[in-house]
Amino acid sequence: MPQSFYKATVRIVYRYLLTLFGIATPGYAQLFFTPGYAVSASGDTLKGDLRAPDVYRVDFRAPGTDSTRTYTPAQLRRYQADGQVYQSVQFRESGVDRAYFMLERVSGPVSLYQLFRPDGRLTHAIRLPDDTFVPLRGNLTLLTLRSTLTACATPAFTRLLDAQLFEGTNFGLTRIIDQYNRCVAPAHTTRQTTTKKPFRYELGLSAGLARNHWSYGRAGHRNTTYYDPSGAYSPDYTVALGGFFTLAPRKRLSATIELMGSAYQGSRLVPLTDPLDPSRIAPRTYSFRETYLTLPITGRYVFIDKAVRWYVRAGLGPSLTTIHRALFTFDGYSDPIDLPILHRTNIGVGYLLGVGANLLIGQKQPLYLEIRAMPHSVLDGVSNIATSHSLQLNLSVPLLKRY
Repeated sequence: MPQSFYKATVRIVYRYLLTLFGIATPGYAQLFFTPGYAVSASGDTLKGDLRAPDVYRVDFRAPGTDSTRTYTPAQLRRYQADGQVYQSVQFRESGVDRAYFMLERVSGPVSLYQLFRPDGRLTHAIRLPDDTFVPLRGNLTLLTLRSTLTACATPAFTRLLDAQLFEGTNFGLTRIIDQYNRCVAPAHTTRQTTTKKPFRYELGLSAGLARNHWSYGRAGHRNTTYYDPSGAYSPDYTVALGGFFTLAPRKRLSATIELMGSAYQGSRLVPLTDPLDPSRIAPRTYSFRETYLTLPITGRYVFIDKAVRWYVRAGLGPSLTTIHRALFTFDGYSDPIDLPILHRTNIGVGYLLGVGANLLIGQKQPLYLEIRAMPHSVLDGVSNIATSHSLQLNLSVPLLKRY
C-alpha cells in the first residue's frame, strides 16, 4: 500500500506542476494587467498597467487607481506591454475600415506586423513607405506580396516568393520583409527583435499564527483495554514561519512555491477499562510533540483586481514530519512512559486552500494577508493514516521583487 500510495501521489503532483507552471508563463500577458505604457494619437505617453482582451482594444489603468479606461487603435499610436510593442494598424478593405493592435516584427522601409490572435484568415499586415497598411490574409498572402514588393528583383529575394519555396509563417514572412528592406534600402533597415521578457518574481518571508491539531486514524476496532492513542488530539496554538517565491506576481494568475515550518504539542485523554475490575476506569493521557515542514506549490488567482487585490489560492505539496517524543501517563504512576508513536514514513502529502488580500504600503511595498488551511497526511505506525490539520492567519512580505 505505501508504494502504490506514493507512486500515485508523485504522478498527481507532476501533472499538477506541468499545468500550473504552464498557465503562469508570460504567454498569458495579454489576459491580465501588466506594466507598460501607451502613446496616444496626439503623442502623449501614458504609463501604467495594460491589458488587451482582444486585438481591437486595450485597457489602461493608471498607477494607484482602480479605474480602467479602454482605448481603440484610433486613439493610440502604439502601446508596450510585457516587453512587446503593439502598433495601431488601420486600413480600408473592401470598403470597410478596419483597425487592430498588432505586434511589430520588422521595422524599416517596409514593416511587418502580426496579430497576437488571428482574425479569421488575417494574421499579418505590412506597412509601406507611404505609411499605408496592407493586410496579409491566408492564401492571398503570396499574391499580395508579389504585387506590392516590386522594387527588388535580386535572386535572393525573388526565390523567397517562389510558390514552391514560399513560407507564410511568421518566420518566413520575417525573412521576406527583412530581405526586401536589405535590398531596397540597406542603410535604413532596422530589424525588430523580440524583446526579452523580464523575469518577474517576488521572494520573501512569511509568518503566521497557527491552530494545529492531529487526528490519528485506526486500522482495526477500538481496544478499550490496552493503549489506544487513535483519535483527535488537543489543539495547539503556535506560529508558522517560512519563505516563498512567486512567479508573475502582478498578474491575475500567478504561481508560488513556499517552504513553511511549524510545530505541534498536544495530548488526548482516553478512558480505559481495568480488565481485573471492569467497574474501574483508568484513564490514560497520550501526548507527543513534533515539528514539520511543508512545501506547497500553489496557484493564486486575483478575483478582485483593484487597489486592494483579493485572491484565492490552492495547491498541493509534500510534507516532512518528525516526532520528537511521544509518551503516556496514567493514574497510579507518576512518571511518563515513552510511547512508540512512530511513522512508517515521515514523508506525507497535503494541500493548501486560502483566501487573502494584497495590500500596498506607500504604493511600493506589497503585503499579503491570508487565511489558509494546510492539512497533510502521513502513514504512521499506529494505524493507516494520520492527518495534521492547520488553520493559519498568514502575513507575507516580499523582500526581493521585480515587476
